[in-house]
Amino acid sequence: MILKEARATLALALPIVGTQLAQMAIHTTDVFLLARLSERALAAAALATSIYGFFMVMGMGLSMGTPALAAQALGHDRADRESVRRAVHDGLIISGIGAAFAVVALWFAGPLLLLAGQDPDLVAEAVPFLRALSIGFPAVIWFAVLRGFTAALERPRPALVLMVIAVLLNVGVNYGLIFGAYGLPQLGLVGAGIGSSIVNISILIALVLYIRADAQFAAYHLARGWWRSTAARLVRYARISGPIALTFASEVGLFSAAALLMGRLGANEVAAHQIALQWAAITFMVPMGISQAATVRVGLAAGAVDAPGIRRAGWIAIVLGMGFMAIAGLIFWQFGDGLISVFVPSPSSPVHMLAVAYLSWAALFQVVDGAQAVANGSLRGVHDTTVPMLLAAGGYWLAALPAAIWLGLFTSQRGEGVWAGLAIGLALVAVLLLWRFAAKTSGTIAPTAAPAVAE
Repeated sequence: MILKEARATLALALPIVGTQLAQMAIHTTDVFLLARLSERALAAAALATSIYGFFMVMGMGLSMGTPALAAQALGHDRADRESVRRAVHDGLIISGIGAAFAVVALWFAGPLLLLAGQDPDLVAEAVPFLRALSIGFPAVIWFAVLRGFTAALERPRPALVLMVIAVLLNVGVNYGLIFGAYGLPQLGLVGAGIGSSIVNISILIALVLYIRADAQFAAYHLARGWWRSTAARLVRYARISGPIALTFASEVGLFSAAALLMGRLGANEVAAHQIALQWAAITFMVPMGISQAATVRVGLAAGAVDAPGIRRAGWIAIVLGMGFMAIAGLIFWQFGDGLISVFVPSPSSPVHMLAVAYLSWAALFQVVDGAQAVANGSLRGVHDTTVPMLLAAGGYWLAALPAAIWLGLFTSQRGEGVWAGLAIGLALVAVLLLWRFAAKTSGTIAPTAAPAVAE
């Protein structure tokens, strides 16, 4: 049973991990192209994407109610297409409302950036790019909802294939619009935003068409009355997905605050921090993918009212996530110098030496970072999201940030102190969420694990 569950989790998780790595590749190719345009364009894009990324993470959180609800419905009754369809419809509506607010915020972000003390000339370049990006924002979030639907049916590969195509398409379209190639207008930074929006809208349309053409997916008739719902259903969906969005925002906010702390220490510290964080973000995609698989596997067991199955699915996913991150931590520890050399070839440069030191701290918290991510995903499978949000926010903002401030600014540890603070917070959150999952799944199934049914 253990090996069977592990295989099922990995079969679901690996394509999800691939999809998320492809999304990272899109951002990486944008950075590569804009670096060829100019350093100023790259700086303006970095400013814009820091705002865009915050809203995107929250939107992704809103989309995650769909796989949680759909998986429980399928676990309760494999033939219950109506409940699955409603989970998708409610996800599209709630995520659409969230996306609408995000688009307005992105469109009028200029005054807020100026109030935050950003360079006015840089803001003037960033805002048009941000507005161009915002056009495709709803498509990104709706794609995530539909991707959650395919994951709940344990068929995540179509989304992976489309994201890989999107990476290639993004390179071609953005290159053409940035530099005026292939007879396209030369739009510079704005062209990158327009190109990304075109790609995001295109892959959403492609996924919709695939779902309509595939016999298993088409049987759910997702297009039937997708705009109709009830207040009770939408409130229920929001109670599940809203805390997920806030949890994601809380973690992103913590790392943004850490970057600001590094900014007070110096330019070398900021650069080294970003390099080390890039490697940590890459490895984190694996437990994030496993966490989404855990949501589905735990949800299927919860819908079937299978208490041992819930515990088995959750703990196996947690062990898989921690196991991978233990290996990643060992690689960071043993080969940190080589990994940092990918970005900074000179081992004698201050940035290189600082980044190696920071990566050593990342090595120490890899296991707990994986544990907290997958435990959170397992709890989503039993629709337990509010208390985990409070536990995570408390760990991040009442433990990690104060520790990072004290160790980074008021001791000789400086940048390493900031990373030590992050490690302390992540370890605390991991312990709390593991305790929560153990408590939630010991004995009878909690009421939040009841299958999601109709009106």
